[in-house]
Parts: sequence; C-alpha cells; structure tokens
Amino acid sequence: MSRPNSLHLLPSTPQIRGLHTFIRNKDTPRDEFIFYSKRLIRLVIEHALTLLPFTDVTVETPQGIPYEGKRIATEKICGVSILRAGETMENALCEVLKDVRIGKILIQTNLDTGEPEV
Repeated sequence: MSRPNSLHLLPSTPQIRGLHTFIRNKDTPRDEFIFYSKRLIRLVIEHALTLLPFTDVTVETPQGIPYEGKRIATEKICGVSILRAGETMENALCEVLKDVRIGKILIQTNLDTGEPEV
C-alpha cells in the first residue's frame, strides 16, 4: 500500500526506536514518559522544518570570514494546534521557531452523525 506524498515519516533510526521503546513500555514512569515524549516531539518538529523551502544566504562570521548558509525562505510561519492532543507540541515548536504564532482549532464529534466537526 502506498502512502500519500503529503505524509512524511521520521527515519526509523536506533534513537527513534529507543524513544519509542520508553514511550510504549507500560512500566515507564510518568516523568520518563514525559521526558522521552518531549524529545520525540522535538525531533518531529525539527524534521518538519526540513520540509520547508530554504534560500542560500551569506553571513560574516566573527572572524570576518564569509559563511555560505541557508535561511527559511518564508517570513511568516504559524503553527495550528488541534486542541487537547496537539497542544503538547506547542512548546517544541516555540523552542525552535522564535516568535512563532500559534492558532488553535477544535475538532469534535457530532453526537447525532458521529462525524467530525470544526
């Protein structure tokens, strides 16, 4: 079964598998679960940022040497948090994107139809 092009997966590295091991283990204490979950969330955010367009830039180092680098090609980035579950990712987003704006959306189930509603 093929996955849509819009779906991106983190590579299954030993580090990722190790984090999942702590998170999935029923015997992991709550504080460790939170710690390792935050690490994994941060990696997800960092990976997502690699999917953004970047432009080439040249900056001058403190030693006066030019450095050929990259900069995100857009000035306006916002995060949209799906209330309750998505809010856990907000801190990681704010830690890697200075002054990012965050919106919120609530998706709930229509009790009559069983379908999601915004």
